[in-house]
Amino acid sequence: MAAFGILSYEHRPLKRPRLGPPDVYPQDPKQKEDELTALNVKQGFNNQPAVSGDEHGSAKNVNFNPAKISSNFSSIIAEKLRCNTLPDTGRRKPQVNQKDNFWLVTARSQSAINTWFTDLAGTKPLTQLAKKVPIFSKKEEVFGYLAKYTVPVMRAAWLIKMTCAYYAAITETKVKKRHVIDPFMEWTQIITKYLWEQLQKMAEYYRPGPSGSGGCGSTIGPLPHDVEVAIRQWDYNEKLAMFMFQDGMWAGQKFLPGVLECLEKIPPGGEELFKLLLPLLFGYSGEFVQSAYLSRRLAYFCTRRLALQLDGMSSHSSHVMSAQSTSTLPTTPAPQPPTSSTPSTPFSDLLMCPQHRPLVFGLSCILQTILLCCPSALVWHYSLTDSRIKTGSPLDHLPIAPSNLPMPEGNSAFTQQVRAKLREIEQQIKERGQAVEVRWSFDKCQEATAGFTIGRVLHTLEVLDSHSFERSDFSNSLDSLCNRIFGLGPSKDGHEISSDDDAVVSLLCEWAVSCKRSGRHRAMVVAKLLEKRQAEIEAE
Repeated sequence: MAAFGILSYEHRPLKRPRLGPPDVYPQDPKQKEDELTALNVKQGFNNQPAVSGDEHGSAKNVNFNPAKISSNFSSIIAEKLRCNTLPDTGRRKPQVNQKDNFWLVTARSQSAINTWFTDLAGTKPLTQLAKKVPIFSKKEEVFGYLAKYTVPVMRAAWLIKMTCAYYAAITETKVKKRHVIDPFMEWTQIITKYLWEQLQKMAEYYRPGPSGSGGCGSTIGPLPHDVEVAIRQWDYNEKLAMFMFQDGMWAGQKFLPGVLECLEKIPPGGEELFKLLLPLLFGYSGEFVQSAYLSRRLAYFCTRRLALQLDGMSSHSSHVMSAQSTSTLPTTPAPQPPTSSTPSTPFSDLLMCPQHRPLVFGLSCILQTILLCCPSALVWHYSLTDSRIKTGSPLDHLPIAPSNLPMPEGNSAFTQQVRAKLREIEQQIKERGQAVEVRWSFDKCQEATAGFTIGRVLHTLEVLDSHSFERSDFSNSLDSLCNRIFGLGPSKDGHEISSDDDAVVSLLCEWAVSCKRSGRHRAMVVAKLLEKRQAEIEAE
């Protein structure tokens, strides 16, 4: 009790507890025990609980009607459903006046739309613009107007929020309630579809012709009007999508797989199209490395593109040499070759080309980011069940280590620190890959007795996990399972295999009762296997 008195005001609870200290019966100012009625004065206080009847008896002798129980339960479910569908009258949402604050866009109101978007792109207060907000029949049309007038992304996001408020108000005023669509997922699909449409327009223009338009010395004429508009729409809406993503207005987990699909569909000669997607990769690199699956797909793309650049380096070099021997006009100075302090890489010639230089730097930067932030995506492994996971490592396609890839900073002190960290992680990835290759066996040589035993045990576990116990045929039966476990092994000598049967038997017994595997059949399967093995030993 004294402890409650010495508590300071800082540590005292904000609200005094109703029950008070423990082991003390709580008292209220107005309670039935203190009422001095004639009956209480004459007979004393008589407690009458609200629920009368047998509170601590048994109902095992009472006959219940199942039909009555079912009807009562159905009525409870119906009443619960009715209560849940009632509107929340305690917290009313603010009503949005659709006629006063919004107006639908038509062909006649084109001049008013131009004036409104000009004010939105300017400095007119949003409180005045909110009095009349245009609503398009197709939601994706708003992105075209926002890019046309180069509206600041913060004010553009405000317009999209006002559009969401309008459609939410329309849904609430409808008599027939429908399933409410999540606005985050809806706008994710809308902006993703709009961006890919612009990308398709640019892809048709940048698609390499039969003679091959790529190369350092290729010149590009004036862009067609529709391609120029698509590029302008892409540049603006890419920045708007990034702002909306950072503001939590749409879901990035549905957007990133689409970005990877577009990258993987780029043809080998589509360098110009890939340059448009590079800023998108850099902007969402922090989201990519949070998923090992997406990081692995992105790493495969980067390593294959870098290998493709190296394969075309010989033809690229011959093209540059022929252009220099035939040209008599002064040319634009190319980037300086790497200095002697910079480690020489196979990409040194590509870095001198102004067309391939940003591609090599971009792919190298993305791959090094994955190596630093998500090294699990680069570990060598194999999968027997999931065909989506490719056997091997993305680094198998790269002729050099990621730590030797070029960096924009040259050979500065910070670059040396990054390269040292990359080499450290590369060593960890190499060790993890070797461990996966030998199935995490500590005896890497697999020649000693311990290594042979571990290999035998791991082989048995793999056979048990890959066997289909729900069906039985000629190739999938207990006899075939017994032959795969006891008849096949790393060695052909039957005596050596039988000498390690104790480890296999111990594994079978542990597999039968382990909580890391499921199925009631395991104990019976192990009993049959041991019985067959015992019969074989006695027969020998």
